[in-house]
Amino acid sequence: MNCSRVTELFIDYQDGSLPPDEAAQMRAHLASCPTCQREWSALQEITRKLDQLPQPEPSARLRENFYAMLETHQRDADAPSPFALAKSRLDRFFEAILPAQPALQFAFALALLATGIFAGARWLQKPAVVIPATDEAAKREIADLRKQVDGMGKLVAASLLQQKSTSDRLQTVLATMDLKSPDRKVLTDLVGALAFDPSVNVRLSAVEALAPHAEDDVVRAGLLAALPRENAPLVQLAMIELLANVREPEAAPLFDRLARDETADKNVRDAAKRGLASLRTPATPADNKPNAQTSAPAGKTV
Repeated sequence: MNCSRVTELFIDYQDGSLPPDEAAQMRAHLASCPTCQREWSALQEITRKLDQLPQPEPSARLRENFYAMLETHQRDADAPSPFALAKSRLDRFFEAILPAQPALQFAFALALLATGIFAGARWLQKPAVVIPATDEAAKREIADLRKQVDGMGKLVAASLLQQKSTSDRLQTVLATMDLKSPDRKVLTDLVGALAFDPSVNVRLSAVEALAPHAEDDVVRAGLLAALPRENAPLVQLAMIELLANVREPEAAPLFDRLARDETADKNVRDAAKRGLASLRTPATPADNKPNAQTSAPAGKTV
């Protein structure tokens, strides 16, 4: 047992509450340690002086105050409660309407519980949440449109792949650039070439051919569907610039994803950041002009 432990046990040792083995260790330590002997002697001296202090006697005024407080408390306890009359009337009312037998009281409680459950189910039902039909219809229309574009794109891609060479497919795409008002089939053919043609030159030419018709819903949906699967930086840059020029709001998540993609080309990441900033900037009257043009170089091949 060390000095610190002995000092902690001084009070218990003095009160005689220590176990016999610890008390024996305390005595052995005190017999051999001068420092603890001094501490123990000092504690004994303080205890002796405290025991010699005179006990204070209660004054006569303290006794008077105590009895005055006791009398006040008794008077308040004996005074009638202001709610006693109302409580008495309520007790008589419930005694008159409630049955006296415990079995009848139990049956009455069950009846009240059943009534409460019925009333809650009848009048407290939460109104069903009605989803606006217009929003759901718009979402279904967009989803159907994208599925339609994807399906048509696959068919066109299969058709293109069946052609003999890349130059034939490129000539097919370039021929559409001379059309000022191409029909829906031509646009879907171009979207399919953009999404599925294995040649970068054909896909880049498809972006250029689609640029004058970027206000068309099929073209915008095709660009949004093709951008995530595109891995050629030149084609990615052309699509980002076209979507930013027409201020397509649904392109923002794609731009943000490309801007954060460390595996993407640096020019693509920078273009995505510029496109994202452009979409977040309020539109000007010049931005709302129809048929925004892309700056992709005409006829550029890689």
